Amino acid sequence: MNSVPAYHLLMLPLIKVMNEVNEMTTNQIKDAVAKYLGLTEEALVERLESGAQTIFDNRIGWARTYLFKAGLLDRPRRAIYVISEAGNKVLENPPNEIDVNYLKSFEQFSEFQERTKNESETTESIKKSEDQLTPEEQVEKGVSRIQIELQNEILDRVKHLPYEGFEQLVLRLLVGMGYGGSMADVQGVVKGSDGGVDGVVNQDHLGLDRIYIQAKKWEGQVGSPVIQAFAGALDFVGAKKGVIMTTSKFSQPAQDYVRQIKDKRIILVDGERMSMLMLKHEIGVSQKQNYIIQRMDEDFFIELEE
Repeated sequence: MNSVPAYHLLMLPLIKVMNEVNEMTTNQIKDAVAKYLGLTEEALVERLESGAQTIFDNRIGWARTYLFKAGLLDRPRRAIYVISEAGNKVLENPPNEIDVNYLKSFEQFSEFQERTKNESETTESIKKSEDQLTPEEQVEKGVSRIQIELQNEILDRVKHLPYEGFEQLVLRLLVGMGYGGSMADVQGVVKGSDGGVDGVVNQDHLGLDRIYIQAKKWEGQVGSPVIQAFAGALDFVGAKKGVIMTTSKFSQPAQDYVRQIKDKRIILVDGERMSMLMLKHEIGVSQKQNYIIQRMDEDFFIELEE
């Protein structure tokens, strides 16, 4: 095959090759799909217009991500994928091709897509067709969607961290946001001695001003009893500032309780906000490529006409 198929046309071949083995790395998936489709070397090295990535790597990456979001693939470990039970069922009676419309039949994917749409598009932009948007608006819309999908992918990855790793992530994020000068100003707390505190960030090198941290790697909502216990832990150490960061969400009573506290400041950061902050402060992500959009300098030409 002399050209790389559209990303949705890579989905069915991808789960077919995954069905042949127990687990595969991302590179093994790419090699197996390329061999299955008989892609030529010329097709495999063709790059996006930006030059930052091959077309095949880009499309197979999106195909893999969408299958994972639909629950047809599982990820037991970092960069390791296996076909899920749902994926095996698809192959029992496979469609002619798998595309976004087909994936919408899976509740997981519908929830993911709805969440992405709600987060990345306003009601006004949803009503606009692509040809109603200027080229710059289309670029911004595409970048916004990529950012939201990356945000969701990061949060999913964070949920697979061991608890100690999640605590370290929270501390590194706070330092990346400017709280404390460096990781030297951050310390963990020995378990059992903290009364609900997982870490401390010194806002000055002498530790005269401190922020106390609690990290909650939970699936369910964090309720008000957790917040009340943390407030008590702050009283125990004589602190006035605290942050609770979780991979999930905070219940409404928990949010109401924080607003009612008068003698201390507790900030609640849920999983969605945490992943947004990680992107903003470049924690756990790396810059892939930049696009420069140029405009004509009308003043330049006016000077030449005078």
